[in-house]
Amino acid sequence: MTTYTWKINTLSVENVPEENTAVMSNFTISGVEGSLTGSVTYAVNLLPADADNFTPYADVTQAMAIQWTQDALGADRVAAMEAEVQAQIVTQNIPTPQPAPLPWVPTESTEVV
Repeated sequence: MTTYTWKINTLSVENVPEENTAVMSNFTISGVEGSLTGSVTYAVNLLPADADNFTPYADVTQAMAIQWTQDALGADRVAAMEAEVQAQIVTQNIPTPQPAPLPWVPTESTEVV
């Protein structure tokens, strides 16, 4: 089972409706499944600030910013982005073909004389 971690890298701000209103989130979603990992980084415009329930920038927590980011994306896009991370992890389980000596080409002898 993959464990996902959301991290806010930066928040961009404007001074409307209040000073330092967060308007854009740059974020990374990381996934871990055993020793395999994957990650994606995106940016999204946040939903307009609620003037009746405004949080000053200095009081914004990582958890709040993650929730705002996920709300702006919507459940379908959140699921698609986490699926993209999962696909990176699954790909790591696919064996990588390795070159083999051609059977019609004689191998060099390592015999010591």
